[in-house]
Amino acid sequence: MYIKALIILATLLFMSGCGESPTVDTSKDWMQNPPADNSKYFYAIGYGETQKDAKSDALATISAKISVEVASKFSSSLTATRLGGDEDVLATTKSEVVSKSKNIEYTDVKVQQSHNNGYQWAVLVAVDRDILTQTYERKLEAVDEKLKMQWRSFQNASVFEKLKLSVTMERNLKEADSFFPLLHALNTYYDERKYTKQYLDYTSAIKEAKKQVVYKILSDKNSQPLASLIRSELSAHNATFSNENYNVLLNITTEAKMRKYPSADEKFANLTFALRDTVIKVTDKNGNIISNAIYKTKSGSSEGFEDAIARTAKYEEQIKEIGITAFITGN
Repeated sequence: MYIKALIILATLLFMSGCGESPTVDTSKDWMQNPPADNSKYFYAIGYGETQKDAKSDALATISAKISVEVASKFSSSLTATRLGGDEDVLATTKSEVVSKSKNIEYTDVKVQQSHNNGYQWAVLVAVDRDILTQTYERKLEAVDEKLKMQWRSFQNASVFEKLKLSVTMERNLKEADSFFPLLHALNTYYDERKYTKQYLDYTSAIKEAKKQVVYKILSDKNSQPLASLIRSELSAHNATFSNENYNVLLNITTEAKMRKYPSADEKFANLTFALRDTVIKVTDKNGNIISNAIYKTKSGSSEGFEDAIARTAKYEEQIKEIGITAFITGN
């Protein structure tokens, strides 16, 4: 009778477990009361099918916490100071910086506790703030060294050479921008003042160099819509134009080949495509070639070959991605 009762009890217990979702046993004290972040460490608990997955989940939680802190520190960083009052640029840069802070490169991650209940793992990880800060300080210093080298060349460059150098300098300044708010989030007492004056000087010098450029734009028939687009983009950045007193000449030419593609889709079959080879040759007033930017694009139109040639959407995409200065110089 006693043995029969045990069998019935075991059966009931088994049946009561069927159909339930597997859950991690949270009876462990560290699961119920994980340590709070402090000035030395970030802490998080992660869950996953493997211990590695659980560790990744915990680090994603820490990254999310840091990105919130980055957003709150952004307005007081050198990045915000350098960019000034351009709200659109500030908003875009802040979004990029916060997004990048979610993909932190962690080193020396300590798994302090782990538990497996037969279904999945739970781990408690600790990330040393000082080690993480040092990692990103080294990254910033590497970018800073590039900027110093470029600055030395920039100071002795001609008008348009300065414009070309400004493309890579602005790219590196943008990369540095991603580090300052992050370093503030990692270390409350982080001091960026050793960079402040120099980076503000870089920004001012680049703006001044752009003001000194006076453009003249020439184009063949196929390139006239692109020439109008370039003029519009440069005008949006307060560029100056003159057919007589210019110091930079943009000569834009486009060769195009017609192509049609057979397709069962009537809409696609009716399109005429222009395969375009566009060259933007930049010279100074003496005819010295400064740069040659070459773009191969394809554009389709239901209105015919000439309309396909004139479409600028592909050029607009590239300008949006790399900026107008990089577009005309091929940098």
